[in-house]
Amino acid sequence: MGPEFSIYTYSMLNAGVDRDSIRCLSEDQLLNECGITNSIHRLRILDSIRAIENNLSNSCEENLDKSLDVFVSYRRSNGSQLASLLKVHLQLRGFTVFIDVERLEAGKFDNNLLQSIRQAKHFLLVLTPSALERCREDSECKDWVHREIVAALQSNCNIIPIIDNFSWPEPEELPEDMRAVCHFNGVRWIHDYQDACVDKLERFMRGEMNMRGDGPMRGVGAMSNSSKGDVTPGTPSIVRAPPTYQRMHSNESGKGSDKDVNGNRD
Repeated sequence: MGPEFSIYTYSMLNAGVDRDSIRCLSEDQLLNECGITNSIHRLRILDSIRAIENNLSNSCEENLDKSLDVFVSYRRSNGSQLASLLKVHLQLRGFTVFIDVERLEAGKFDNNLLQSIRQAKHFLLVLTPSALERCREDSECKDWVHREIVAALQSNCNIIPIIDNFSWPEPEELPEDMRAVCHFNGVRWIHDYQDACVDKLERFMRGEMNMRGDGPMRGVGAMSNSSKGDVTPGTPSIVRAPPTYQRMHSNESGKGSDKDVNGNRD
């Protein structure tokens, strides 16, 4: 809403406004109980509250049609082990998780994979070194990581990057249809503190954290106001270097190298 509204935070908290009661505030309550005398500011606060309510309602309706909790996208050349580790952590916490090597039938790679993204509430994008490098010149959207990101954006998935020793490119270096992914906050993966990382991830997924920034009036969602964001879990400041992930093979689909447009990874 703007920094000028931060002056009302204390008076609203002092009046007893919390996460639940803020949804029911009236203009009279903002004036009499919270002491907000500027009528324009009162209207803008109420408009913001209503907009957040509408977004939450739309999100809930969309999620009723989504049968899968999590889709994990990764670059097979160096991201498969972290993707598999995330799958185990999240399944232990009660989430249903899809990784593309598991249950796709040969010859049905394209449709099954994209349909799984459409059915997913959350889209975890595992970003290991150079994970988006092949997307830079992919104007025809042949790279499968590129295609997965575009499908997640089109399906309104809650996109959460998992950042492991990865450096973001400038948005203009990526194809226009996927640039929005640069504006999502994510979780910086620290192997020695992986439980803290997964705790942070779970809070994002369950809607217990506001990924747009602090403050009672900032909307709920995963989009960041910064150009390229990540959120580091609360861990000690001295950490060890992340491990080198080894390549994993599967007897099922996607076996071998990174996927290309024909359903193969290279």
